[in-house]
Amino acid sequence: MQSGTFFSMKSLLFPLLFWGVIRLTAQSGLPVADQTFKLDGSSEHFYAFAEGDQIQLHVQELTGKKVKSIEFSQYPEGHLLFRAYELDSVLEKTILIPKTGIYLLRFHETGLTKKICRFMLHRSPGSIETTRFDTQLNWNVRETPGFRIGKKSVQAGKKTEIVSLGGQTTVSSSKFYLKKPVNAYQFTLPPNTRQWAYRIAVGQAVQEARQHDAQKLKQAFQGGASKLMGVEPETALAAFALGMAIDLSTSKGGEDVDYAVVDWDNWQHFSKGENYNALMQQTGVSVDAQRRYAPLEGTFFFALRSDNWVDDITVNIDIEVVVETPVFEIQYYLEPEKP
Repeated sequence: MQSGTFFSMKSLLFPLLFWGVIRLTAQSGLPVADQTFKLDGSSEHFYAFAEGDQIQLHVQELTGKKVKSIEFSQYPEGHLLFRAYELDSVLEKTILIPKTGIYLLRFHETGLTKKICRFMLHRSPGSIETTRFDTQLNWNVRETPGFRIGKKSVQAGKKTEIVSLGGQTTVSSSKFYLKKPVNAYQFTLPPNTRQWAYRIAVGQAVQEARQHDAQKLKQAFQGGASKLMGVEPETALAAFALGMAIDLSTSKGGEDVDYAVVDWDNWQHFSKGENYNALMQQTGVSVDAQRRYAPLEGTFFFALRSDNWVDDITVNIDIEVVVETPVFEIQYYLEPEKP
């Protein structure tokens, strides 16, 4: 009884495993097409392929009836690369493309009963240069079979980097109202800024904040938090800028400063004690950290004001900018040949 049961299960599992192998084979390479259609007479499908491409063709008739013929040929030359007759199940075929050009996949049926077919095409490029080859044809090939090979630059992705800015500046005391206790730190966001974060700290408070935050970053790394980011940040502030959930140190104790993030015009108003508009502002902070999603371009200022009557204060500003630079590659394609 046990051997009979084993044979029964084996008989059941074999078709399933075989179908899984077929599916894996059909889906190797870059996807080109996946279509299901009713076949009534003939059905033609045109694609462009590059020399050296290996095309994986998967065809299935879904109603259990036979398809008279399936052909894959060069167009308009008519050179036949593959032909199959009387298909009533699943077809798997790998076809090598001899030269760059137009190719025709044709289904043909002469019976009275309509068939339902599905086909998938995947391509394995023949070279690195043709990896991004455009297989789609955007004109009526029957009317204009002549073509030329064109190329264009297309965005293939984005490269994420961290750009570090920052420095320090001194804000004078009021010297018992003899001086203006204001100053500014200027910074310019680099092109392709996606988001950014900053830490502003007065005097020696910056060292303690950096040490505490470095420990938090180490703990986050131990928990595997950086694996999903694509970029390994060197500082806790950089990780915070990237979006990692790190609770950066802030403080209102010790020496403090009022600050506002402003543009040039509003820095002029700030410095004169006039009304101004700020992108961000805080009062009486010793250490503060913020993540920003706007603005993303231009030159701005940390406008700083001290309420210390006697002593000047040193303000440290760290800025980590997430830059997402487009990466371009050459894409080849076919276009109709001009008369």
